[in-house]
Amino acid sequence: MLPRGPNLRSRPPLPPTRQYAVDPSLPQRRRPFASALADTGILYALAHRPPYLEKFLTFYGETVAVATAVADEIRKVAGVPQASRPHRNLVLMGACADRLVKKLDDKTITVHEPSEGSAKLEAVVQQQLLELDRAAAGRRGMAWHQVDTGRAKRHHGELESILVAVDVIKAGGTAVLLTNDGGASRVAWEQGVSARNLRNVLAELACADPNLKEEELLTAFNEMTAYFATLPTDARPADSSAFRCRGLAGECSSCDPLMG
Repeated sequence: MLPRGPNLRSRPPLPPTRQYAVDPSLPQRRRPFASALADTGILYALAHRPPYLEKFLTFYGETVAVATAVADEIRKVAGVPQASRPHRNLVLMGACADRLVKKLDDKTITVHEPSEGSAKLEAVVQQQLLELDRAAAGRRGMAWHQVDTGRAKRHHGELESILVAVDVIKAGGTAVLLTNDGGASRVAWEQGVSARNLRNVLAELACADPNLKEEELLTAFNEMTAYFATLPTDARPADSSAFRCRGLAGECSSCDPLMG
């Protein structure tokens, strides 16, 4: 079990076959958090359908934040000249990054850096992410070598997002990690941080806005994850009922007991 700081809840171990760590204490309806740390993938997915990005940002409000590494990655992609994007397969990603940079510039999305005190935890979390990479390679029948540790760079956004979330919780606040990455959700769980994915976010929007139809949300989900941030199989919606709000007159027998 990985080390935890104060104010972080102890979590039971996850089944090794679990691809995405779902926190059973969280209802479908959104539970407010002081900070919602979004990783690059889920932001690209939302930005692929701009109206949903706007709905998300309005709904989550000032709680939406990213770690420095996530902001840097988005700005790096947005900085690729449009003429060079087709050659580098960055047409869709670049367009999404352009939209997100505007949100970073106008402070709709705030940026947070991990604290200096998180250096020790950083090494632990990075190693855990690498071990999940190693296990995934084994399941695919692929060789994984120590030289592949350079792949940790692709996890840098998730790494810093977890560290910032832990910082917030240690300081007495509340935080959630917004990611479609199953490995990141598992590591966050080990550190006492709950994760939510795009399926959860769209379901939260359905509970908040009765005008959103479940069939439309399923279509949007499939379009948003066709190119970015594909969810693990055990977290993907089987049908449109995943986005069905079961509340009535502001009350929900499914969500309210969990919200208490």
